[in-house]
Amino acid sequence: MMEKCLDGLYALCGYLAAFFLAMIAVLTAVQIVARQFGWALETVELSGFCLAASTFFALAHTLVRGDHIRVGFAENSTRRWLVRGSDLWACAASFVVVAYCAWHMIRFTLESHAYGDLSPGLMAIPMWIPQCAVAFGLVVLAVALLHQIVRLIGGRNTQFEDARHRNAAGISPE
Repeated sequence: MMEKCLDGLYALCGYLAAFFLAMIAVLTAVQIVARQFGWALETVELSGFCLAASTFFALAHTLVRGDHIRVGFAENSTRRWLVRGSDLWACAASFVVVAYCAWHMIRFTLESHAYGDLSPGLMAIPMWIPQCAVAFGLVVLAVALLHQIVRLIGGRNTQFEDARHRNAAGISPE
């Protein structure tokens, strides 16, 4: 049950990442059309916020789908227990770093909200809005890494390992 909820959360983050990527294209198209009519419309700042949101929302989704860059050739010629140990070490070290970053991003976002920080562009958007997407993406990535650690400790493969095996066998994802 918990695993299905987490998988749903990772999928939601993937959809949000795709949405914000699409928003970059929409904002760029709107800016191009506006210039054709002689209107000065600046969307660079919003596009930058969408890029940050897309990047951080995509992190957990790509991790569990096995789309992060890995050194597969070394895994194929290494003993299974050593691969699992290195996966556990990598997930644990990554969890510590990502959890630290998430904690400080949450604090930074709360400070931006408390101080009423605004973006420096023409639109003066409250900075806590785009910072929330970054903080949320980091928190979900930390949860995904912890999820993989629990799977490894429980004797199961990580989700990215399962995805790698599915890809090697030519099996499409769920």
